Amino acid sequence: MQTFLASAAISLKEYYRPEEIRQLAYSLLEDCCGFSKNEIYAGKDTKISAKQREELEQKLIRLARGEPLQYITKLAYFYDLKLAVNPAVLIPRPETEELVEWIISDSARRKGKILDVGTGSACIALALAKHLPGMQVEAWDISPAALALARQNAADLKLDIQLREQDLFSYSPKPGLSTYDVIVSNPPYVTTNEALRMEKRVLDHEPALALFVPDDDPLVFYRALAALAAGILSPLGSLYVEISIYYGKETVQLFKDAGFDEVVLRQDLSGRDRMIKASKYHG
Repeated sequence: MQTFLASAAISLKEYYRPEEIRQLAYSLLEDCCGFSKNEIYAGKDTKISAKQREELEQKLIRLARGEPLQYITKLAYFYDLKLAVNPAVLIPRPETEELVEWIISDSARRKGKILDVGTGSACIALALAKHLPGMQVEAWDISPAALALARQNAADLKLDIQLREQDLFSYSPKPGLSTYDVIVSNPPYVTTNEALRMEKRVLDHEPALALFVPDDDPLVFYRALAALAAGILSPLGSLYVEISIYYGKETVQLFKDAGFDEVVLRQDLSGRDRMIKASKYHG
């Protein structure tokens, strides 16, 4: 094991900081060899088989090429869930956990219906289904590949959510359809200009469909979500969204102009504008 850790430090030194390399190497040892974190942190020089060594070296090569660890191990951790991920979906981020925490805090012991628009791996939908057992959760995505993975995650976690292939921009609410008490979305919001500041491994490997918006209309998804909420958000319901750190005030104004009674902008743990709750107090 110590030989592999030394090899990882050499192979990845041009691409990651030393502490990042250690954490990546520990994650690969856990994934490929089944070592517990206690065994790894104890620094024991545990034997690695030739087959395991070959697998580890191949994954080091993929890391050096910029491929995200989560796509290599096919696993990501979100809130208190262990999820399957692949390049059809975004890798769940810690900032999105803060959005989920906000919804759970507001909706504890509540009954009703939740809609997650653009569910991807279903990380938001499944976390809410687990922690808000009184709420029925429905999740939409435009990507069949993402929905297949979401179904796998729901089955693996034994959580009941409804999944539907649906394009936000083509949905037309009809009279008499059921309404939702909570709508949540982490939509695409990255412009081309913002992409220039992003890590190459995100740009090269995560799905563009879930990331990017036109430079000349960066709030296009939020406008569509506001229109959707106008048709299917129940009285006293709320729309929660993750946002670009560069368009907080503009997104707040968009929701105010759309007729929401209260719009709250909240910062993430790093102090950056990151999420919005827009609420209705009338039918």
